[in-house]
Amino acid sequence: MTDHILFLTGHLARARLEKILGESGDLGFTWTVLDVGVKVAALMTEQIINRRLPRPVEANKVMLPGRCRGDLKNLSAEFGVQFIRGPDELKDLPSYFGRRSRNDDLSQHDNTWKMRYAPCKPTSMP
Repeated sequence: MTDHILFLTGHLARARLEKILGESGDLGFTWTVLDVGVKVAALMTEQIINRRLPRPVEANKVMLPGRCRGDLKNLSAEFGVQFIRGPDELKDLPSYFGRRSRNDDLSQHDNTWKMRYAPCKPTSMP
């Protein structure tokens, strides 16, 4: 049976998380994203998760954002499914699952703005 992972997130990261997961191709599992009703996912607490995560959990695993400090053992015991912690940054999610992460090549961009808009050295007045 294929694993199904429920990703817990907040309002601000939901669309980006869904985009990254969708663009990652076959990850070897199915997934669902749940916005638990906070703006910033890292600010989720165990209490918030306990109140807002519907029971029974329809997944084999639940992934918390990397910066969420909830106790994985307590949550696993409470919900009866394994809770795991993801990477600190969403952009690192593909490599977390063994995929190549998208590396943006910025070498082709014009960086001359640094020269044009660099602060000028003050000149001394006579």
